[in-house]
Amino acid sequence: MKEDVFELKFTVNAQIEELRLKMQKVAEDKDLTDSRVVGISKKLDVLINEFYLSQEWKP
Repeated sequence: MKEDVFELKFTVNAQIEELRLKMQKVAEDKDLTDSRVVGISKKLDVLINEFYLSQEWKP
């Protein structure tokens, strides 16, 4: 079970980093209120919340 939690943390961490970089790239030539930037930001929020919830889980 601990391995599953570790794998989840690793996967979520990688997804967060990937989305963060994507959002930065899109935001370089778009307004921060552009629907593409906001959409990526919302996905990033979900992943960050998922990451923090996995941090609180203790067997």
